[in-house]
Amino acid sequence: MNFIIGAALVIVTACMFYLVWTGVSLRSAPLIRPTEISSDRRNIADHLTLRLFPELQSNHYLLWGVLPETEDSKKVVQWAAEDYQKTFKTPVHIIPNGEDASIEEIRACAKPCWILMPLTKAHELEPNPFISEKILPLKESYISISWIHFLGAETISDECETQQRLHLGCLIPLSIREVRKKMKDPSKLYFFLRKYQDRDFFLFVQEAP
Repeated sequence: MNFIIGAALVIVTACMFYLVWTGVSLRSAPLIRPTEISSDRRNIADHLTLRLFPELQSNHYLLWGVLPETEDSKKVVQWAAEDYQKTFKTPVHIIPNGEDASIEEIRACAKPCWILMPLTKAHELEPNPFISEKILPLKESYISISWIHFLGAETISDECETQQRLHLGCLIPLSIREVRKKMKDPSKLYFFLRKYQDRDFFLFVQEAP
């Protein structure tokens, strides 16, 4: 059995390298399909914590790309923390501004430690000095969730169509295009969750025009 699993991982890895070298872009993976947002926004937190149950349980640090916060993002983070405590019987420890935190403060933050960051500085689509300097030296597991506001249709450049490894500016419009047909009622607002690479999750939340 171990041999079969090992062989499968080798094949998958080889396929990934083949796709990149042959010029095929790797797209984000769907985790939560487009879902209507409830009037109080509570279902965003409920779906998120349910879908990411194993990741939230196993990782020490969660980098939230939500700064500057909006009323909606503040509520969802708070509700998600409440859901976590109800599920795992453990309170969430939150660092409200990760950029101002020292590595000693982050090291002292017990699991689960949620660190609030600017959107562009929570993920690893591009080199991230905060992670390399303040998270990796601690040798603890971590993931990120980036909060993406969007209106609807997005313009997609030629660069994004051919880009092999997506940066945030391309991941956003490509992800929206992939789910646009599933947002069937134009009078409703939707949210959905995508994953890119190993640790980066992107929560898309639609805003009214």
